[in-house]
Amino acid sequence: MARDLSFWKYKEKNEGFEHGKIYEKLSNAEFVEEVAEIPVDLVKAEIEKVYNGWEKEEENNYILGSEKFELMLTNQFARIDCYGMTDQHMNQMIDVMDKFDCPLYDSAIDVRFE
Repeated sequence: MARDLSFWKYKEKNEGFEHGKIYEKLSNAEFVEEVAEIPVDLVKAEIEKVYNGWEKEEENNYILGSEKFELMLTNQFARIDCYGMTDQHMNQMIDVMDKFDCPLYDSAIDVRFE
């Protein structure tokens, strides 16, 4: 089963932002004025710490047995495309991004979990 986990942080408290449209722009590496920058190097270091037992297939692809994820990071956005990952491992990613005040956005149901 494939699933994408997406994360970003607004500069100001959410005031009726259209998350789906913002997600599309961020997924296309477009700059979004309302979105704060995230510390890419720190995020990547934390992910590598949490998933240190996973094999890196390429720079941003991680594998553990039949589980795999691909990491997309920009200075405003993190998207993790998950393939066959357990709920536990996906929840670890949510916890990592929560440390950076970036709540989960689920594009499948257009809901941001703030």
